[in-house]
Amino acid sequence: MTDEEKLTLIQKYEELSEKFKEECFEDLKRFAFDKDDTVKVFTASTLSRFANTTKQQDAIEILLQLCHEENELIRTEAYDAIGCYCEKSVVKSLEKAILSEKDGLARSYAIDSWIYIQQYLCTNGAEVIGYLNAILEKESNNNCILNCLYGKYSFGEKNVLNEILNYIKNTDYHIRYSVLAIIQLILEDENYTEECKRKIKITLTELLKKEKINPVKEQAEEIMRWL
Repeated sequence: MTDEEKLTLIQKYEELSEKFKEECFEDLKRFAFDKDDTVKVFTASTLSRFANTTKQQDAIEILLQLCHEENELIRTEAYDAIGCYCEKSVVKSLEKAILSEKDGLARSYAIDSWIYIQQYLCTNGAEVIGYLNAILEKESNNNCILNCLYGKYSFGEKNVLNEILNYIKNTDYHIRYSVLAIIQLILEDENYTEECKRKIKITLTELLKKEKINPVKEQAEEIMRWL
């Protein structure tokens, strides 16, 4: 089977019902250790689809192995996918990854998945905020900082909103786009205040006056239509 055929098959598996996904698991298990890195990346993404199935633990184990791949794109996708499995063991594995991962983008995905799982498992928001503060003391990567700030916000520390919005001034358009993604998450939570809405509207109004990157501009315009 060629690499292209494998990728086509993986994409078809993503669209199958849960029953058939379990039946195709052996193919994915084999593809996860393929010689082609692109096949591994696509496989990692598809392995996020086995939560609450008989293959859940097997999927977690494979993703944990992919988290140690040499290619940072594979690790990034594996960190993202494993966030779909809300288990304490996954939390511990992600904490180890956050400490050891050298690639900033990959590390930011590990942080994001850790936060997502904690939203389901954690009973003490103060502990989560404390953990994120410990990361922020040493973190220099903007993607990681943004994810930590959003994590603090989502666990009740609403006063970090100004710090989040301030990153909209960043010269890297990827960071500006990430801020917009966080703004969307904030607005999807119906508990946001009118003051929060006002600050977001002011921030986006200023952004749109000078933004030149079309995807960023279009996303900001779409959010403004919600407000």
